[in-house]
Amino acid sequence: MQLCFVRHGETEWNLQGRYQGRADPPLCAAGAATARGIAEQLNADAHLLLVSSPLQRATATAALVAAACGAATVLPDARLGEIDFGAWQGLTQAQVKLRWPRMLRRWKQAPESFRFPDGESLVDAQERLSDFLRRPPWPVGRAGAVLAVSHAGMIRLAALIAERRPLGQFRQVAVPSGALWAFEWSAGGALRRLGSD
Repeated sequence: MQLCFVRHGETEWNLQGRYQGRADPPLCAAGAATARGIAEQLNADAHLLLVSSPLQRATATAALVAAACGAATVLPDARLGEIDFGAWQGLTQAQVKLRWPRMLRRWKQAPESFRFPDGESLVDAQERLSDFLRRPPWPVGRAGAVLAVSHAGMIRLAALIAERRPLGQFRQVAVPSGALWAFEWSAGGALRRLGSD
């Protein structure tokens, strides 16, 4: 079955370079336009199922895509929420560098062993995503594609899982707003990236 991940549209915090994580800023006007553009990339049919992170930048993106594609519902799933950046949420990288210079260096050099202060590690977030893939909110054997509206961090993790790459390569995966990543999902949670061969 085809499982596509898409990153939500932009927020003002994206444009300002702020760590968002579990904070919940809304889409800005450019983000809403990005969301409408996502629908144009899809070859949607009546069987398209939309699943979304519960954060409003994702749910608003999913709602705009659903309206454009004629999909009836969007299923929220907390496991698709962004990595919890803890005390860094709402801050720019320059602000983080002033307060936590060593920690920022460690995040950049060894992301696989880093935990955000008062937040999650990549291992935590990957376990959440793996649980979503093993125990999805759709019935096994369903017809049609699934579109999961999520966040850059979670899509990077999906790419690493599909390509069997280590967490240390997390920062090497670029996921711009509105980016669409297509995978083949199999029961049991296996992922294979489509169009990457």
